[in-house]
Amino acid sequence: MSSDTKTPQAPEIADVLNQNAEAAEQIKATASELNVVHAVLSTQIPPEALEGDLQAAVERTDELEQQLSETAQALEKSNDLLREIGARQGEATAAPKK
Repeated sequence: MSSDTKTPQAPEIADVLNQNAEAAEQIKATASELNVVHAVLSTQIPPEALEGDLQAAVERTDELEQQLSETAQALEKSNDLLREIGARQGEATAAPKK
């Protein structure tokens, strides 16, 4: 579990953060692999052979890599927000009640 967890309410957030962090890493790895596939396809297939479905497939690999990269970035931003919420909950719980 994460060392960011300091309150009784934060374990759920920490679990979600851990799951999201793993998902983000998997998305990044997949995007990197897709980037390699795109590079191979776009450099190893002669330009004159790139037409129709093959051309569309090569272009689509690039689009998919971009989408995966953007999704990973969005997930990281979401994780940052969850960390902030968890920190605020921790501060609220740690503050003495009057």
